[in-house]
Amino acid sequence: MGKPSKAVLDFMSKYKIDSDEIWEVHGSTWVVKHKALERVATEVGITFDRPSVIACDLEKKSMVVCTFGKLGDRTEWSFGEASPANCKNAYFAAMSEKRSRDRVILKLLVSQGSLYSESEAEEFTQPRKNPHVTRAEDLYDDISNDIPVSDQPKMKVKDARPEFGELVKEMQRIQDPHELFEWGQERAHIINSLPGQWPEMFRGEYAKHKKSLTQQAA
Repeated sequence: MGKPSKAVLDFMSKYKIDSDEIWEVHGSTWVVKHKALERVATEVGITFDRPSVIACDLEKKSMVVCTFGKLGDRTEWSFGEASPANCKNAYFAAMSEKRSRDRVILKLLVSQGSLYSESEAEEFTQPRKNPHVTRAEDLYDDISNDIPVSDQPKMKVKDARPEFGELVKEMQRIQDPHELFEWGQERAHIINSLPGQWPEMFRGEYAKHKKSLTQQAA
């Protein structure tokens, strides 16, 4: 590993980025974990508008979203793209949002060009035993434990995709935290019947929505 530039070292010092949250790729590019960027965004007070969907093709598994963020009197925006051409992740919608959000954070922190988010490219991700398995914690900051876990017969993947989408839409219509909790209890058996990582992915979506409702009520 090469020595970080002064800009990278200043960024690490200013925002308390640990050494295991940043690494070098391709000999000169420095990459920061998505979770570290989200933590810094919260600490410095970056706020986001609802992302705008610019393009979405479910059959081609491609999506482009635009995210707007604000820090003090500064506003920045950026696109996030995900498709088979630049993303092996099956959850392309979540990845496109993640990329646009991280780019906005870096713009607002005045570090664009010095640092990149791990979400920018597949080869930026730190290696693990099986890098082809996408885990919920790779995409979400929080995985809610409000929804009880139980063993349920698993539905087929072809049925799970539309079911997941309908569950998310139904959940997002709920605007009361207490009602959201009760809804999660009632739908737990359906959520747990989703195959693979999908139940955990849904708990990630649930946690995001719950956090949004909590912030609105504050």
